[in-house]
Amino acid sequence: MLHILWLILKVILILLGIVIGLILLGALLLLFCPVRYRGKVKKERTEGIREIEAFGEISWLFHGISVKAFWQGGSPETEIYVLGIPLSKLKAFRDRRKKKPQTSLEKTEFQNAEKKRESPVIIIEENSSVESEEGTQQTDIPVCQEEKPDMPKEGTEYNIQDSVEESSRIPLADEIKKDEKKSRKSISGLISGIVEKIKKAGRALRKRICSVIEFPGKIQKKIRNFALTIRKFCDKIKRWRDFINHPRTRAAISLVWKDAKKLLRHIFPTKVTGMITFGCEDPAVTGTVLAVMGMTIPFHKNKVTVKPLFDGENILEGEIMLKGRIYGVILLKTAVELYFNKNIKYVIHRWRHKEVKHGERE
Repeated sequence: MLHILWLILKVILILLGIVIGLILLGALLLLFCPVRYRGKVKKERTEGIREIEAFGEISWLFHGISVKAFWQGGSPETEIYVLGIPLSKLKAFRDRRKKKPQTSLEKTEFQNAEKKRESPVIIIEENSSVESEEGTQQTDIPVCQEEKPDMPKEGTEYNIQDSVEESSRIPLADEIKKDEKKSRKSISGLISGIVEKIKKAGRALRKRICSVIEFPGKIQKKIRNFALTIRKFCDKIKRWRDFINHPRTRAAISLVWKDAKKLLRHIFPTKVTGMITFGCEDPAVTGTVLAVMGMTIPFHKNKVTVKPLFDGENILEGEIMLKGRIYGVILLKTAVELYFNKNIKYVIHRWRHKEVKHGERE
């Protein structure tokens, strides 16, 4: 029993050791196996940017994994390589493996289905005509009978003159009362309108007087607010100036600048070679470009040959190649140095909490 437990524990420890070893190997490769890059730009003596040919490559793990980019004829192309094999070819091979070949039964079923599609299908349709006898039905349509006005019955006498006299018996006093009511309403409406206009004019006048009285106070308030904003702005500038001039802040800025210069020096290409031939219609422009390109000598260490032409013609041709590498251990070292620095932590803490106090010294 103990022997079996020891064997199981031994297998587990071996697997754990293999996993830890792989992790350590991956970490060492990331830190000490550099990421290399190279590029090449070529331009013939022709006009137009489309004639430029460019090539760039970024590789890692001794070109085991690489990304290549091409620029030719004005169209860019990119390709990923794994152990020198393009990733597109690996994907195409995997897709072909996924497609299984058809078996004999599937082939026979497919052939039968094709035959059925090709064979004509006759469809017989029987059109049965059903005759319906339409009988003539007589529908009783109700007739709208017009109502005749009530005529006087026989034996009653209808006197027109009596009806006219009854209708003309409207008293004149009612008409006089109606006219008096209308005149009263019109007079009261005029009086109420005049009163409303007087009230509106009074309110407007009161508002104008109040605004005139409050105007100096508003001006004084605006001047006070403007002075407060200027004072706050000046205080904020003073606080930030004191913060930047703080010894710990200046030490943090100098450390960041020093590490940034080291990192850029490490990332920049280690080898630059090439030859450039150029010329402009104006010789003065050619001389100015030559002076500017002379300032790049510390960058390529005089490895790029520049040939100016003063023929009064626009010419640009040449070829430039560069190489470089980036080590992960340098990036890790810079990040650790910046992260664990006390001055950097102080600046980050003050920036997050926005507590820049005037005259603070630590």
